Amino acid sequence: MDSLGEKRAVTREKALSTIVRIMSLRYLGDELAGSRISLLEALKRSARSTKSEKESMLGLLALGQWFVNFGMDEGDEYAGVESMLRTLVSDHKSPSVRAVALNILGIANFVAAVDFNDAADVMRFVSERFFAPSAASAPASLLRQALETYGLLLTVLIDGNMQLAEHTFNRVFAAHMRALAADAVDVRVAAAQNFALMHEALGGDELDRQEELVATLRAIKQESAKRHGKRDTHAQRSAMRDVLRSLEDGDAPQMRLVLGGRSVAFDRWQRIVRLHSFRTCLGGGLPTHFVENPLLQDVFDVHFDRAGESQADVARVVVSPKSELAKLRTKDMRKKRSAHNAQQAAFDFE
Repeated sequence: MDSLGEKRAVTREKALSTIVRIMSLRYLGDELAGSRISLLEALKRSARSTKSEKESMLGLLALGQWFVNFGMDEGDEYAGVESMLRTLVSDHKSPSVRAVALNILGIANFVAAVDFNDAADVMRFVSERFFAPSAASAPASLLRQALETYGLLLTVLIDGNMQLAEHTFNRVFAAHMRALAADAVDVRVAAAQNFALMHEALGGDELDRQEELVATLRAIKQESAKRHGKRDTHAQRSAMRDVLRSLEDGDAPQMRLVLGGRSVAFDRWQRIVRLHSFRTCLGGGLPTHFVENPLLQDVFDVHFDRAGESQADVARVVVSPKSELAKLRTKDMRKKRSAHNAQQAAFDFE
Protein backbone atom coordinates (compact mmCIF):
# COMPACT_ATOMS: atom_id res chain seq x y z
CA MET A 1 0.00 0.00 0.00
CA ASP A 2 2.93 2.36 0.59
CA SER A 3 3.64 2.44 -3.13
CA LEU A 4 0.24 4.04 -3.78
CA GLY A 5 1.69 7.27 -2.40
CA GLU A 6 4.65 7.35 -4.79
CA LYS A 7 4.96 10.28 -7.20
CA ARG A 8 5.60 8.18 -10.30
CA ALA A 9 2.38 7.00 -11.92
CA VAL A 10 3.98 3.82 -13.19
CA THR A 11 4.88 2.84 -9.62
CA ARG A 12 1.34 3.44 -8.43
CA GLU A 13 -0.05 1.49 -11.39
CA LYS A 14 2.16 -1.48 -10.59
CA ALA A 15 1.02 -1.42 -6.96
CA LEU A 16 -2.61 -1.18 -7.99
CA SER A 17 -2.24 -4.14 -10.34
CA THR A 18 -0.95 -6.20 -7.43
CA ILE A 19 -3.77 -5.05 -5.14
CA VAL A 20 -6.40 -5.85 -7.76
CA ARG A 21 -4.96 -9.32 -8.24
CA ILE A 22 -4.71 -10.07 -4.50
CA MET A 23 -8.15 -8.74 -3.54
CA SER A 24 -9.80 -10.64 -6.34
CA LEU A 25 -8.12 -13.95 -5.52
CA ARG A 26 -8.32 -13.79 -1.72
CA TYR A 27 -10.87 -12.74 0.85
CA LEU A 28 -9.13 -10.14 3.02
CA GLY A 29 -12.05 -8.88 5.07
CA ASP A 30 -10.58 -10.17 8.34
CA GLU A 31 -6.88 -10.03 7.55
CA LEU A 32 -6.72 -6.33 6.60
CA ALA A 33 -9.71 -4.98 8.51
CA GLY A 34 -7.53 -2.61 10.53
CA SER A 35 -6.10 -0.88 7.47
CA ARG A 36 -9.20 -0.90 5.31
CA ILE A 37 -9.94 2.83 5.60
CA SER A 38 -6.41 3.96 4.72
CA LEU A 39 -6.53 1.59 1.74
CA LEU A 40 -9.89 3.00 0.66
CA GLU A 41 -8.59 6.58 0.73
CA ALA A 42 -5.56 5.62 -1.38
CA LEU A 43 -7.78 3.85 -3.92
CA LYS A 44 -10.07 6.88 -4.17
CA ARG A 45 -7.08 9.08 -4.98
CA SER A 46 -6.02 6.75 -7.76
CA ALA A 47 -9.55 6.46 -9.15
CA ARG A 48 -9.71 10.26 -9.43
CA SER A 49 -6.41 10.43 -11.32
CA THR A 50 -6.53 12.82 -14.27
CA LYS A 51 -3.01 12.10 -15.47
CA SER A 52 -3.22 8.34 -16.03
CA GLU A 53 -6.25 6.55 -17.43
CA LYS A 54 -4.68 3.24 -16.46
CA GLU A 55 -4.31 4.33 -12.85
CA SER A 56 -7.91 5.49 -12.76
CA MET A 57 -9.14 2.19 -14.20
CA LEU A 58 -7.10 0.11 -11.76
CA GLY A 59 -8.16 2.30 -8.84
CA LEU A 60 -11.80 1.79 -9.75
CA LEU A 61 -11.41 -1.98 -10.10
CA ALA A 62 -9.73 -2.10 -6.70
CA LEU A 63 -12.54 0.02 -5.23
CA GLY A 64 -15.09 -2.54 -6.37
CA GLN A 65 -13.07 -5.32 -4.79
CA TRP A 66 -12.69 -3.25 -1.61
CA PHE A 67 -16.46 -3.19 -1.22
CA VAL A 68 -16.70 -6.94 -1.84
CA ASN A 69 -14.00 -7.58 0.79
CA PHE A 70 -14.86 -4.93 3.39
CA GLY A 71 -18.07 -3.19 2.37
CA MET A 72 -20.73 -4.94 4.42
CA ASP A 73 -22.20 -2.40 6.89
CA GLU A 74 -20.01 0.37 5.45
CA GLY A 75 -22.82 2.73 4.52
CA ASP A 76 -20.86 5.81 5.54
CA GLU A 77 -17.93 4.87 3.33
CA TYR A 78 -20.28 4.21 0.43
CA ALA A 79 -21.77 7.68 0.82
CA GLY A 80 -18.28 9.13 0.50
CA VAL A 81 -17.53 7.16 -2.66
CA GLU A 82 -20.85 7.51 -4.45
CA SER A 83 -20.52 11.17 -5.43
CA MET A 84 -17.02 10.56 -6.81
CA LEU A 85 -18.24 7.64 -8.91
CA ARG A 86 -21.18 9.64 -10.25
CA THR A 87 -18.81 12.42 -11.29
CA LEU A 88 -16.54 9.97 -13.12
CA VAL A 89 -19.52 8.38 -14.86
CA SER A 90 -20.83 11.75 -15.98
CA ASP A 91 -17.70 13.72 -16.77
CA HIS A 92 -14.66 11.56 -17.48
CA LYS A 93 -13.41 11.86 -21.05
CA SER A 94 -12.70 8.13 -21.38
CA PRO A 95 -15.70 5.86 -22.14
CA SER A 96 -13.77 2.96 -20.62
CA VAL A 97 -13.28 4.73 -17.31
CA ARG A 98 -16.92 5.81 -17.32
CA ALA A 99 -18.08 2.23 -17.89
CA VAL A 100 -15.89 0.84 -15.09
CA ALA A 101 -17.04 3.61 -12.73
CA LEU A 102 -20.65 2.74 -13.55
CA ASN A 103 -19.99 -0.92 -12.82
CA ILE A 104 -18.35 -0.13 -9.48
CA LEU A 105 -21.16 2.28 -8.57
CA GLY A 106 -23.60 -0.62 -8.92
CA ILE A 107 -21.47 -3.05 -6.91
CA ALA A 108 -20.79 -0.54 -4.12
CA ASN A 109 -24.46 0.39 -3.88
CA PHE A 110 -25.54 -3.26 -3.86
CA VAL A 111 -23.10 -4.15 -1.08
CA ALA A 112 -23.10 -1.11 1.20
CA ALA A 113 -26.07 1.19 0.56
CA VAL A 114 -28.56 1.55 3.39
CA ASP A 115 -31.73 0.32 1.66
CA PHE A 116 -33.64 0.00 -1.61
CA ASN A 117 -34.23 3.76 -1.79
CA ASP A 118 -30.50 4.24 -2.42
CA ALA A 119 -30.70 1.70 -5.23
CA ALA A 120 -33.69 3.52 -6.74
CA ASP A 121 -31.75 6.79 -6.62
CA VAL A 122 -28.82 5.34 -8.58
CA MET A 123 -31.24 3.74 -11.04
CA ARG A 124 -32.71 7.20 -11.72
CA PHE A 125 -29.21 8.53 -12.25
CA VAL A 126 -28.47 5.77 -14.77
CA SER A 127 -31.79 6.28 -16.53
CA GLU A 128 -31.36 10.03 -16.90
CA ARG A 129 -27.92 9.70 -18.45
CA PHE A 130 -28.15 6.59 -20.57
CA PHE A 131 -31.78 5.73 -21.33
CA ALA A 132 -32.91 8.94 -23.01
CA PRO A 133 -33.25 8.73 -26.83
CA SER A 134 -30.35 11.18 -27.15
CA ALA A 135 -28.04 8.71 -25.37
CA ALA A 136 -28.37 6.10 -28.13
CA SER A 137 -25.12 7.35 -29.67
CA ALA A 138 -23.09 6.52 -26.55
CA PRO A 139 -20.42 3.80 -26.91
CA ALA A 140 -21.87 0.30 -26.80
CA SER A 141 -19.69 -0.67 -23.83
CA LEU A 142 -21.17 2.17 -21.82
CA LEU A 143 -24.77 1.37 -22.79
CA ARG A 144 -24.25 -2.29 -21.94
CA GLN A 145 -22.84 -1.41 -18.53
CA ALA A 146 -25.71 1.00 -17.87
CA LEU A 147 -28.19 -1.81 -18.53
CA GLU A 148 -26.27 -4.29 -16.39
CA THR A 149 -25.92 -1.87 -13.48
CA TYR A 150 -29.61 -1.07 -13.76
CA GLY A 151 -30.45 -4.78 -13.71
CA LEU A 152 -28.31 -5.45 -10.63
CA LEU A 153 -29.98 -2.65 -8.68
CA LEU A 154 -33.39 -3.71 -9.96
CA THR A 155 -32.88 -6.94 -8.00
CA VAL A 156 -32.52 -4.81 -4.85
CA LEU A 157 -35.64 -2.82 -5.62
CA ILE A 158 -37.63 -5.98 -6.33
CA ASP A 159 -36.71 -7.35 -2.90
CA GLY A 160 -37.37 -4.05 -1.15
CA ASN A 161 -40.50 -2.66 -2.80
CA MET A 162 -42.07 -4.61 -5.62
CA GLN A 163 -44.61 -1.92 -6.46
CA LEU A 164 -41.88 0.69 -6.82
CA ALA A 165 -39.78 -1.75 -8.88
CA GLU A 166 -42.62 -2.32 -11.34
CA HIS A 167 -43.35 1.40 -11.64
CA THR A 168 -39.65 2.23 -12.07
CA PHE A 169 -39.14 -0.40 -14.75
CA ASN A 170 -42.21 0.65 -16.69
CA ARG A 171 -40.68 4.11 -17.01
CA VAL A 172 -37.64 2.66 -18.84
CA PHE A 173 -39.55 0.00 -20.81
CA ALA A 174 -39.27 2.02 -24.03
CA ALA A 175 -35.55 2.57 -23.47
CA HIS A 176 -35.04 -1.18 -23.13
CA MET A 177 -37.00 -1.73 -26.34
CA ARG A 178 -34.68 0.73 -28.11
CA ALA A 179 -31.71 -1.17 -26.72
CA LEU A 180 -33.02 -4.34 -28.38
CA ALA A 181 -32.52 -2.53 -31.69
CA ALA A 182 -28.89 -1.62 -30.96
CA ASP A 183 -26.17 -2.88 -33.27
CA ALA A 184 -24.13 -4.39 -30.42
CA VAL A 185 -25.23 -7.88 -29.40
CA ASP A 186 -24.19 -7.46 -25.77
CA VAL A 187 -26.39 -4.36 -25.46
CA ARG A 188 -29.36 -6.35 -26.78
CA VAL A 189 -28.65 -9.24 -24.43
CA ALA A 190 -28.40 -6.98 -21.36
CA ALA A 191 -31.74 -5.36 -22.20
CA ALA A 192 -33.44 -8.70 -22.86
CA GLN A 193 -32.24 -10.12 -19.55
CA ASN A 194 -33.65 -7.14 -17.65
CA PHE A 195 -37.03 -7.87 -19.25
CA ALA A 196 -36.74 -11.49 -18.08
CA LEU A 197 -35.77 -10.36 -14.58
CA MET A 198 -38.79 -8.09 -14.27
CA HIS A 199 -41.14 -10.72 -15.70
CA GLU A 200 -39.86 -13.25 -13.16
CA ALA A 201 -40.50 -10.79 -10.34
CA LEU A 202 -44.11 -10.35 -11.44
CA GLY A 203 -44.73 -13.99 -10.61
CA GLY A 204 -46.60 -15.01 -13.74
CA ASP A 205 -48.22 -11.70 -14.65
CA GLU A 206 -47.35 -10.35 -18.07
CA LEU A 207 -45.26 -7.29 -18.69
CA ASP A 208 -46.83 -4.30 -20.35
CA ARG A 209 -46.62 -4.68 -24.14
CA GLN A 210 -45.46 -8.26 -23.72
CA GLU A 211 -46.80 -9.36 -27.09
CA GLU A 212 -44.75 -6.66 -28.80
CA LEU A 213 -41.69 -7.65 -26.76
CA VAL A 214 -42.02 -11.34 -27.60
CA ALA A 215 -42.40 -10.57 -31.31
CA THR A 216 -39.25 -8.42 -31.19
CA LEU A 217 -37.24 -11.09 -29.39
CA ARG A 218 -38.34 -13.75 -31.88
CA ALA A 219 -37.27 -11.52 -34.77
CA ILE A 220 -33.86 -10.97 -33.17
CA LYS A 221 -33.47 -14.69 -32.57
CA GLN A 222 -33.99 -15.37 -36.27
CA GLU A 223 -31.48 -12.79 -37.53
CA SER A 224 -28.96 -13.97 -40.08
CA ALA A 225 -25.33 -14.50 -39.11
CA LYS A 226 -24.36 -12.08 -41.89
CA ARG A 227 -25.14 -9.12 -39.64
CA HIS A 228 -23.10 -10.03 -36.57
CA GLY A 229 -20.92 -13.01 -37.46
CA LYS A 230 -21.38 -16.59 -36.38
CA ARG A 231 -20.10 -16.29 -32.82
CA ASP A 232 -22.16 -13.22 -31.89
CA THR A 233 -25.19 -14.60 -33.68
CA HIS A 234 -24.96 -17.84 -31.71
CA ALA A 235 -24.65 -15.94 -28.43
CA GLN A 236 -27.60 -13.75 -29.35
CA ARG A 237 -29.82 -16.68 -30.31
CA SER A 238 -28.95 -18.52 -27.11
CA ALA A 239 -29.72 -15.48 -24.96
CA MET A 240 -32.99 -14.71 -26.73
CA ARG A 241 -34.05 -18.34 -26.48
CA ASP A 242 -33.51 -18.25 -22.72
CA VAL A 243 -35.45 -15.00 -22.33
CA LEU A 244 -38.30 -16.18 -24.54
CA ARG A 245 -38.57 -19.38 -22.54
CA SER A 246 -38.89 -17.29 -19.40
CA LEU A 247 -41.52 -14.97 -20.85
CA GLU A 248 -43.61 -17.71 -22.44
CA ASP A 249 -43.11 -20.67 -20.10
CA GLY A 250 -41.82 -19.15 -16.87
CA ASP A 251 -38.54 -21.08 -16.99
CA ALA A 252 -35.20 -19.44 -16.25
CA PRO A 253 -31.98 -20.88 -17.68
CA GLN A 254 -29.71 -23.01 -15.50
CA MET A 255 -26.28 -21.60 -14.73
CA ARG A 256 -23.81 -23.67 -12.74
CA LEU A 257 -20.94 -22.59 -10.56
CA VAL A 258 -18.45 -25.44 -10.25
CA LEU A 259 -16.30 -25.86 -7.13
CA GLY A 260 -14.04 -28.87 -6.76
CA GLY A 261 -16.21 -31.12 -8.88
CA ARG A 262 -19.45 -30.03 -7.15
CA SER A 263 -21.83 -27.59 -8.77
CA VAL A 264 -24.56 -25.30 -7.53
CA ALA A 265 -27.39 -24.30 -9.87
CA PHE A 266 -28.55 -20.71 -10.25
CA ASP A 267 -32.03 -21.12 -11.64
CA ARG A 268 -33.55 -17.67 -11.22
CA TRP A 269 -32.79 -14.52 -13.18
CA GLN A 270 -32.24 -12.60 -9.95
CA ARG A 271 -29.41 -14.92 -8.96
CA ILE A 272 -27.98 -15.00 -12.47
CA VAL A 273 -27.87 -11.20 -12.75
CA ARG A 274 -26.18 -10.88 -9.38
CA LEU A 275 -23.75 -13.67 -10.16
CA HIS A 276 -22.71 -11.98 -13.40
CA SER A 277 -21.97 -8.72 -11.56
CA PHE A 278 -19.79 -10.39 -8.93
CA ARG A 279 -18.01 -12.44 -11.56
CA THR A 280 -17.22 -9.27 -13.50
CA CYS A 281 -15.78 -7.72 -10.35
CA LEU A 282 -13.81 -10.71 -9.05
CA GLY A 283 -12.95 -12.67 -12.19
CA GLY A 284 -11.19 -15.95 -11.46
CA GLY A 285 -11.24 -15.28 -7.71
CA LEU A 286 -15.00 -15.70 -7.47
CA PRO A 287 -14.87 -19.35 -6.28
CA THR A 288 -12.52 -18.45 -3.42
CA HIS A 289 -14.83 -15.65 -2.32
CA PHE A 290 -17.81 -18.00 -2.40
CA VAL A 291 -16.03 -20.31 0.02
CA GLU A 292 -14.52 -17.65 2.32
CA ASN A 293 -16.47 -14.40 1.96
CA PRO A 294 -19.64 -14.12 4.08
CA LEU A 295 -20.99 -11.43 1.77
CA LEU A 296 -21.39 -13.78 -1.19
CA GLN A 297 -22.73 -16.54 1.02
CA ASP A 298 -25.41 -14.19 2.34
CA VAL A 299 -26.29 -12.82 -1.10
CA PHE A 300 -26.71 -16.25 -2.66
CA ASP A 301 -27.89 -18.14 0.41
CA VAL A 302 -25.34 -20.91 -0.01
CA HIS A 303 -22.74 -21.94 2.52
CA PHE A 304 -19.61 -24.08 2.62
CA ASP A 305 -18.84 -26.39 5.51
CA ARG A 306 -15.06 -26.62 5.80
CA ALA A 307 -14.87 -28.03 9.31
CA GLY A 308 -12.15 -30.63 9.57
CA GLU A 309 -10.76 -29.88 6.13
CA SER A 310 -7.36 -28.46 5.29
CA GLN A 311 -7.03 -25.53 2.92
CA ALA A 312 -6.02 -27.96 0.20
CA ASP A 313 -9.15 -30.04 0.61
CA VAL A 314 -12.07 -29.63 -1.73
CA ALA A 315 -14.88 -27.59 -0.25
CA ARG A 316 -18.15 -29.37 0.42
CA VAL A 317 -21.16 -27.45 -0.79
CA VAL A 318 -23.93 -27.09 1.78
CA VAL A 319 -27.13 -25.59 0.44
CA SER A 320 -29.43 -23.80 2.85
CA PRO A 321 -32.71 -25.69 3.42
CA LYS A 322 -34.69 -22.60 2.38
CA SER A 323 -32.72 -22.16 -0.82
CA GLU A 324 -33.96 -23.27 -4.21
CA LEU A 325 -30.46 -24.30 -5.22
CA ALA A 326 -29.86 -27.97 -5.96
CA LYS A 327 -26.67 -29.95 -6.34
CA LEU A 328 -25.87 -30.97 -9.88
CA ARG A 329 -23.11 -33.09 -11.31
CA THR A 330 -20.96 -31.40 -13.93
CA LYS A 331 -17.56 -31.50 -15.54
CA ASP A 332 -14.86 -30.05 -13.31
CA MET A 333 -13.15 -27.14 -15.02
CA ARG A 334 -9.97 -26.89 -13.00
CA LYS A 335 -7.35 -24.28 -12.51
CA LYS A 336 -5.29 -24.10 -9.35
CA ARG A 337 -4.81 -20.83 -7.55
CA SER A 338 -1.73 -20.15 -5.48
CA ALA A 339 -3.68 -18.38 -2.76
CA HIS A 340 -4.78 -20.99 -0.20
CA ASN A 341 -4.39 -23.70 -2.87
CA ALA A 342 -8.05 -23.21 -3.67
CA GLN A 343 -9.39 -24.57 -6.90
CA GLN A 344 -10.84 -22.12 -9.38
CA ALA A 345 -14.17 -22.75 -10.94
CA ALA A 346 -15.69 -21.92 -14.28
CA PHE A 347 -19.16 -21.11 -15.52
CA ASP A 348 -21.34 -23.19 -17.75
CA PHE A 349 -24.74 -22.58 -19.23
CA GLU A 350 -26.87 -25.61 -19.46
